[in-house]
Amino acid sequence: MGSRGICGAGEVGYGDEMRSLMSSNPLILSGVLLGAFLGLYFPVNSDILILAKWLILATSMFLVTLALPLLSFGRAISRKRALACLLAVNFFVVPLVAFVLSRVVFQVAELQVGLLLVLLAPGVTFSLVTARKVGGDVESVLGFMPILFLGQLFLVPLLTVFLSGGVFRISDITPAFGKIGLVIGVPFFFALAVQLTMARFDNFARLRPLLENTRGPVIALGVVLVLWLQLPQHFEKLELLYSLVPLFFAFLVLLAPLSLLAGILFGLTSPEKRAIMVLGAGRGSAVMLPLALSLDQESWGLVSFVVIVQMAMEVLGLMVYRTIVPEIVQSE
Repeated sequence: MGSRGICGAGEVGYGDEMRSLMSSNPLILSGVLLGAFLGLYFPVNSDILILAKWLILATSMFLVTLALPLLSFGRAISRKRALACLLAVNFFVVPLVAFVLSRVVFQVAELQVGLLLVLLAPGVTFSLVTARKVGGDVESVLGFMPILFLGQLFLVPLLTVFLSGGVFRISDITPAFGKIGLVIGVPFFFALAVQLTMARFDNFARLRPLLENTRGPVIALGVVLVLWLQLPQHFEKLELLYSLVPLFFAFLVLLAPLSLLAGILFGLTSPEKRAIMVLGAGRGSAVMLPLALSLDQESWGLVSFVVIVQMAMEVLGLMVYRTIVPEIVQSE
């Protein structure tokens, strides 16, 4: 009792728990289709469903953060080259690419800001599964994932303000602090408390696989509710979202060689390069969705749809990455 719990929250056993996310791919895509169908053909305006939407999003944040090694993130510091490469990709390469792509849709502020928010957010969920499946050395960067998660909440909005050229302001974020705290902050600390409990008591640790298996369905259900409730309010603007599909596709195409180049420059091993390639392409859409919904919906209502479009594109793109990454980066 004790040491095993901490590892269970971190590296050891993480691979087994992550396998539950493999079923998330079809669930996420099904959630997008079902939510769009309900929003278009069976629009509703229900206070109960709105409350359920926020509860589901908060639950998904709890399950996402529960999967992160919150009690052992310091171990990543020992893998300095992999860590430096991960930071370079997420905070230098990705912002450059995101800024260039955002200029294509600068005429529509909601599209520009939504694209920046979701592309600037480092991936901490779906991409980890793919990285392991392609033979990537996930453990070399896994311990740093909690810091990347927190970075999404603090650095990503600030980077979006800077890269949007004044279109998005700090004043757009501050009214959302209350919702962000309730839907993202509270679940984070609850997940930390649960991991501390699991670290002390093996009986509680046995509940972890059950919780892991619910993550995919909960995220998919959140997508369904968001689309069902939000689509009717923004129906006239939906055609604008089509312009984002080639941009998100371009992002997936560009990040593969750029992340590989970063891995080569930092002298990483083949498994580390594979992990960096996948983690560079994976974005934090699951975390950005509640943040997007916390913004003023009259001004930024399309931002949540941008996040969902990226989520669907990422699910499809990571399926392709599973095939091409092992071919591009051969085993040493």
